[in-house]
Amino acid sequence: MVDEVAARESKPHFAGLVGIEWLDDDPEHASARLEVRDDLLQPFGIVHGGVLSTLVESLCSRSTAMAVLGDGMAAMGQSINVSFMRPISAGAIEVDARARHRGRTTWVWEAEIRDSEGRSCALSQMTIAVRPIPDRS
Repeated sequence: MVDEVAARESKPHFAGLVGIEWLDDDPEHASARLEVRDDLLQPFGIVHGGVLSTLVESLCSRSTAMAVLGDGMAAMGQSINVSFMRPISAGAIEVDARARHRGRTTWVWEAEIRDSEGRSCALSQMTIAVRPIPDRS
């Protein structure tokens, strides 16, 4: 599965554009990080909420995909809720996620977003749809 994911990620994709660094794909403790850059900030100098949502969705989708690709299935975001508690304006963003439900067609994740000082900045619940890989022919 790692080879198939690597092949798909070798093509241009959104998570690569944003600059996400994958730390762990295991659904027991999936994690990723992202360095804060000026182009990720909103006009008031804090990381845009869409960036934090992107980080959670990308991590949960990727980790689910790693688990289901071998069965001919794809993973894609179905819904996301993010509660923002503390702004991030510099350093790095880290997210840790755990799959709380691993169903045949749906996975539900909980994620915590922290700043580089380890402070909790946002909490998220993400639902991933698990569907057959689309035939592109």
